[in-house]
Amino acid sequence: MRKRQDKHGAKACLRTFIILIAFWSATLTWGLVNAQSGRESPEFKPGSEPDGFRGIKWGTDITKLKDLTPVMTIDNFTKRYKRDRDSLRMGEVKLSYIHYEFWKGIFYLVDIGFEGAENWNNLRSRMFATFGKGQSQSEEENQLSARYRWAGEETTIIMIYDTGMGGGLTISSTEITNQKAKEEKE
Repeated sequence: MRKRQDKHGAKACLRTFIILIAFWSATLTWGLVNAQSGRESPEFKPGSEPDGFRGIKWGTDITKLKDLTPVMTIDNFTKRYKRDRDSLRMGEVKLSYIHYEFWKGIFYLVDIGFEGAENWNNLRSRMFATFGKGQSQSEEENQLSARYRWAGEETTIIMIYDTGMGGGLTISSTEITNQKAKEEKE
């Protein structure tokens, strides 16, 4: 049992690393392309932009939450947790994990992993119905991977899928993520 958990943990770490690289690279790319072209960022459909995840609002202090178990430490200021009674489902989508990330003790990001084409198709349909189509960063002819992004005043969502690695959904506070990135540059 321990080996399976370690293997799952290592796979989750690798997937998280790939998602974060895709997230930052997509954010930078879209920002540059949109600034140069005069296009706006991909927005949420009206009234759909979330202000947190599953009842936890962005900026919530970790001391106000009692049902968290540590999963990993990213650095001195950033830690990941799972909720003890979290359902690993989003509608028809079966999830591999849900990790809640706190920076300096405040909630700013959730990272969700899943596997399989059926879960990808169900999640993509659910996201499009809830938030709108977002902006695709996928090559049309590439059937092996896909990336979508939604950007709003409060929240940024990156959704990726790769047939070899599985998929991920990162939902984050735009303001806190920008503040974190700014402080990390200094």
